[in-house]
Amino acid sequence: MAKKKKKTPRNKTTNTLLTLVIVLFVILIGVMSVYFYLVKDKPVFDFLGQFLTTKDGAEAIRNKRESGSSPYSLTNNQKYAIDLVDKDNINVLVIGTDQVAGNHDTLMIASIDDANNVVKLINLPRDIYIDYSDKVKSELKKVWPSYSKSKGIYKINACHVIGKRVDYKNGNGRFGNSEYDFVADIMEEVFNIYIDDYVYIKPSSFRKVVDYFDGVQIDVPYLMRYNDPTQNLEINIKKGFQTLSGKDAEGFVRYRQGTDENGKYKSIGDIERKNNQVAFAKAFINQHLNLKNLGKFITIFNELNEYVDSSVDAKKAGEYGKLAEQLYRNKFIIENESVECKDYKLDGVYYLKIEQK
Repeated sequence: MAKKKKKTPRNKTTNTLLTLVIVLFVILIGVMSVYFYLVKDKPVFDFLGQFLTTKDGAEAIRNKRESGSSPYSLTNNQKYAIDLVDKDNINVLVIGTDQVAGNHDTLMIASIDDANNVVKLINLPRDIYIDYSDKVKSELKKVWPSYSKSKGIYKINACHVIGKRVDYKNGNGRFGNSEYDFVADIMEEVFNIYIDDYVYIKPSSFRKVVDYFDGVQIDVPYLMRYNDPTQNLEINIKKGFQTLSGKDAEGFVRYRQGTDENGKYKSIGDIERKNNQVAFAKAFINQHLNLKNLGKFITIFNELNEYVDSSVDAKKAGEYGKLAEQLYRNKFIIENESVECKDYKLDGVYYLKIEQK
């Protein structure tokens, strides 16, 4: 089956583009590394000396992988139809939550191909149906007898709930956290993607990051007007070239429906929204991923805990720094990949079913 890289997944995330910003954390370290090698600046040297290693970054990360991660089958042999990444890619799972319900409404895998200098962003639709095995259901029923009555419990964005309820691996998995370990093992079993690390994005971080870099200049293709008090979301952005603040940037990447200039209902759908998100990502990279922002990169790195939780500690950040330096020097490219799905209903609940092998 042919891959389609333009199709947009159904995703209502509040932080879609921030995921890209945080994934590019590894690239930001690379920018600082290049600066150090070019100008030998002592403050930069002191900063980088905390993190950079002499060992090849990608190999160091791969060498930390564990084998035989799942204690039992998590699904009924659910396997995606194609392999999305090479087995040697470094894969970082990026997670963003719904501000209201706390679901993992952003699930993106940043897959780094250091051999070909490519960063592939794989968007996983929040409504993907996970066909859990009887063993998982049995363990879940012991601790949560009424779980099956929970609406959408089989959606991929609820994986972490199941992992936490069953105390998956007793909290002794690769990340030392039942929620993240369960989600990571689901990714490996269903999509054949080993998750090396995760980045969990805290709510409202998107606005903070965009404002931190003084906004993003972009050509807004049409009026964007929408209001949803339950999500604290108010979008009112005029058409035309302008600098978007954090608030308006969030509205830009989230906008999918609203009212036009005449007050009539308007919907652009997920495909058009994805195009807007890609345009924003490219604009952010082109305008802010440069050496003149070195000081900001260092500051945001030191304050990273304010924005994210991650399995990447200081030592591992050095390994990603070496990898990022290689990507940056070789002028890496970014690719987008979507998962092929079809509509599916179970007990009146809407899901998306992946294409099976």
